[in-house]
Amino acid sequence: MKTEVCYWLLCFVPLDPSPTTKIFGFPEFLTAAALLAVIYTIADVRYKFRIAVTPGSLYVATFVLSVIIGLQTLLTEVWIAEGWWVPKNVWLTSSIWQGIFGLLFLATFLTWMYYAFIRPPVFGRSNARRFTHELYRYIHRGSNEELKVVANELARSAKPLIKYSRRISARFRENDESDKQARTKPRVEDFAHDILLLIANRKFCRQIVAVTPVTAQAFFEEMTNLNKFDVPMGQFARNISSEAVAQKGSFLYEEAEGYTSGLLGYLKPVSIAVYGDYNLVESLASNVASPLDIDYEEQLAWDAKQWEAYCRATLITLNSSLKKGLGSQNSYTMNRAIHNIKSSYQDLYKLNNLLEIHETDIYKRLNVVVNFVKDAIDLIDNQKIPPKALQNIREDTYPKNIYDQLAMMVYDLCFEASTVNSPPDTCWTIHHNMIWSQFFSTLSSEGAAWVIVRFKVRRLLYDEIARLTDMPNYKGARVLGYCLQVLGLTTGTDKKNYGRNTYALARAVQSWVRKGYLCLRQKNPNVAESVLIGSLSFDKASGRLVKTYFRGLNLEPPKEYLDLE
Repeated sequence: MKTEVCYWLLCFVPLDPSPTTKIFGFPEFLTAAALLAVIYTIADVRYKFRIAVTPGSLYVATFVLSVIIGLQTLLTEVWIAEGWWVPKNVWLTSSIWQGIFGLLFLATFLTWMYYAFIRPPVFGRSNARRFTHELYRYIHRGSNEELKVVANELARSAKPLIKYSRRISARFRENDESDKQARTKPRVEDFAHDILLLIANRKFCRQIVAVTPVTAQAFFEEMTNLNKFDVPMGQFARNISSEAVAQKGSFLYEEAEGYTSGLLGYLKPVSIAVYGDYNLVESLASNVASPLDIDYEEQLAWDAKQWEAYCRATLITLNSSLKKGLGSQNSYTMNRAIHNIKSSYQDLYKLNNLLEIHETDIYKRLNVVVNFVKDAIDLIDNQKIPPKALQNIREDTYPKNIYDQLAMMVYDLCFEASTVNSPPDTCWTIHHNMIWSQFFSTLSSEGAAWVIVRFKVRRLLYDEIARLTDMPNYKGARVLGYCLQVLGLTTGTDKKNYGRNTYALARAVQSWVRKGYLCLRQKNPNVAESVLIGSLSFDKASGRLVKTYFRGLNLEPPKEYLDLE
């Protein structure tokens, strides 16, 4: 039997079929491959997502290498078993040959571990398409457990997504050649833009708020840091805010105040990120929607606690605008937010004929709104440089700033309260205790902002009453009845004892009633009758108004009269 065959300078010898060492063979490859397959099958969604969005074709590369390594190890096992010829005196021994394929398999495994644990991939130019497709697949599938994990993973890509995203203003330019080319061949800017629209999915936002609010925090902080507000984040902002209000375990409730929430209540990291940059919120409001622009149908289902959370968010935005010195401007954001808050007490009329109102949600919502207005006025007073007041104070005049908006809200509270006209005790609780005394009591604040808002409210109330002279209407009549209910029919001569915040208004209203009420009854008796709310009545025989107070321990209930001309 030949032990050596030579061709020119290259000699071959038969391979020893029983080598002393074995580095990496076919059985080891099958064992390792099976183990990796089992690990990948039971792996968490987090690691599958990370591997799926790695730059390049990691799955394809892994498959090709596995085929090559498997075939070579199998061929090597057969070659050794059959003792086939190999070159003589060559450095590439069977051990080195096995070591090479073992090293390739180890490198494949380490690459997966690197992207899965050491440095997970984020959105970028090299994986934009892959990242978008994978994210779309998970969101479209809609599994809550998967969405929780993917939502958390998305936080690390917040910066590149905001950085690369196409601006809204540039998205719809039809005559730009570069945009036409971008539509035929998507670029990283297009993928980033589409992802920002994709994550506005309501179910996805629900999981972000419930499980990983830091993801929302990351996106809004990056918009602030990069000073890039004209990106398609309006829908995402609105849905995140909607879910934050709807879920009573969200960051809006956990960060309510430091006394109950600890450090998070003092810092308010997520709330400040979402609502705390006025420029961001105002820019989103002018484009699509801001975090404070929540669908009215959802607002109809909110209870007092949820409205309180929304008011806290509004105060955070208001505080930001005041600190930036923008309180004197007419604000889309604050106008719409205050308009939303006004809708929370539009059903006050349902308290009519109810004796026990303190446990009703309507009563609690009214209390929330009153506290919101008081906190907003105090917030203005606490500024080193408060906003300037505008001269226009009529309800239908513009422009308006925060003073006008708050004054109109107090005025609107008074009007809506006037729809509660019986029984007298309920009327007094709503009209005076819940609203009037909170804003005009001598015990309330005397800051400059309070003085301005009170003046504007008094002006709005009296202007509405004065319109009754030329144009009788039910709105003015109810406002007049409300003012008589809380101010009384007589003032006396001592302004200090009566209340300096309301003395002038009371004198003006009583003067108008004294001169104009009988004329109003002649022009339109129904309108004049709607003035008589609560404990007010009209004594036709003597031609005077009567206000009846609570009897208490008196034999007869005390009464107050206003003689009419």
